[in-house]
Amino acid sequence: MDILNHLAPRRFRAVDDLLAFISIYEDTRRTRALRGLLRQHQKQIHDHVCVEGGCGLALFAAEMARLGARRVYAVEQNPLLTRLARQRLEQLPAALRRRIEVIEMPLQEFRPPLPVAVLVQEFYGQLLYDEDLFVLEQLRFRPQLVLPDGGELRAGVVSAAKYLDREVTGEVLQALAGVLVAGLFEERGRELQFPVLRWQFGTGLEQITDSLQGRRGDLLCFGVVVTHRGRRICAAGQCPNWSCVWTPRVADRFELEFRPAAAGRECYFRWRM
Repeated sequence: MDILNHLAPRRFRAVDDLLAFISIYEDTRRTRALRGLLRQHQKQIHDHVCVEGGCGLALFAAEMARLGARRVYAVEQNPLLTRLARQRLEQLPAALRRRIEVIEMPLQEFRPPLPVAVLVQEFYGQLLYDEDLFVLEQLRFRPQLVLPDGGELRAGVVSAAKYLDREVTGEVLQALAGVLVAGLFEERGRELQFPVLRWQFGTGLEQITDSLQGRRGDLLCFGVVVTHRGRRICAAGQCPNWSCVWTPRVADRFELEFRPAAAGRECYFRWRM
């Protein structure tokens, strides 16, 4: 879904976020995986104070209330989403609705009045750190448990000849040198072979490798993997919310850098010759 008419920047960001959440919720595999993660930790949620960070339409805030949370703060900075979240929560039974409070502010500015047992979040970008994971390193509270608490950016090197078609030809691929393109090819399930970056709540972002030396193939693929305590929850190529990201291989080494942007972090990529 694309916005086609001119809007003021603030209005554009609000509507763009809204449309993004609609498409995110269409990924039923992602939603099932995260709901399953919550249910696995029902003991930590039941009768405790919980937070859904970047709550969107407060889907998981409602789920935590159903799992018996004593109090749930659904924190969202987008005014369109907070209004819609409140409207949706009004449809819940009163016993659940009373336990959820929607807070309109950036998560990193939120100071909960009570100690937080569980923080639920999904700030993962297509390249792991290119959206809002950095927010979790700036919290003004310390949750006992973050769900999910980790992730990786994995990569693989494959033969372009196996993916090219009538539209994306070798000539087109050459024109994309140095460009990371999400969804350029359909994944076949074995693209993500080794970790490049790793993020863990409490320790932040870690570089694992920036080298393709010794690996055969002329097409580089990246994909995010969401983890909790080292266990895979969902991943690019499996959950439609995250596509694999492709670029023609130009060298054996590369750089990925994430710089602050108007919203989230922006990825800077280049090959090292």
